[in-house]
Amino acid sequence: MFRIMMTLALFIGVPLGSSCTQTQTLHDTLSASTPSQTVNGIEVKHVASYRDGDDVWITLCYQQPNGKNWIPGRHPDDLYITVDGTSYVMSSLDLIGFYSPSDSQTIYRCDRFFFNVPVEPQDGIYHLSLEHLAGDVAKADECPEVQQKLAAENSGIQIECLPDSDGYFSFGIVERPENMTDLEASYVVDNMAGEVISGPWQFSFKVISLGD
Repeated sequence: MFRIMMTLALFIGVPLGSSCTQTQTLHDTLSASTPSQTVNGIEVKHVASYRDGDDVWITLCYQQPNGKNWIPGRHPDDLYITVDGTSYVMSSLDLIGFYSPSDSQTIYRCDRFFFNVPVEPQDGIYHLSLEHLAGDVAKADECPEVQQKLAAENSGIQIECLPDSDGYFSFGIVERPENMTDLEASYVVDNMAGEVISGPWQFSFKVISLGD
């Protein structure tokens, strides 16, 4: 039985005005020229990209729908960089903060994402893809609703609701289609639990190497 705990560790600790914004405030860093992409009504801004050795970090700001605290998906590969045909998932993230443009009531959350990328692209171009944004983590009492959704969509997936000491949605895969792995089945279940907005939001860019 495959058990999934619906949690995502957030690595908090980057103060506003850190090196990723080169001592400028978030409002100073963001401007009308900041690359952005809107998919399914949600805007994502690519604020900055830096490299130091094998470490690459990228700052994104994304619109917060419905006043909730939305994050980039629930799985590491919901956000990844592709370099010369090889993909690298994020290793951690730091919350920078929230901001709202002075002429708007829209709220954005900004995070700095860390990747370990041992090679530099021959053409100097990095490709980033954000596959999903996820809302609040589902609670344990939502499990029967997820079971009903799986049955209604003829997914071929059956789950068992499992107890969780923190009250979060936790489950075991009981049945899945033969052509689907446990991991693939768990992703289907995760995306039916709570709220998920599908992208992808994609950016191609060059990065600044520190020390250059």
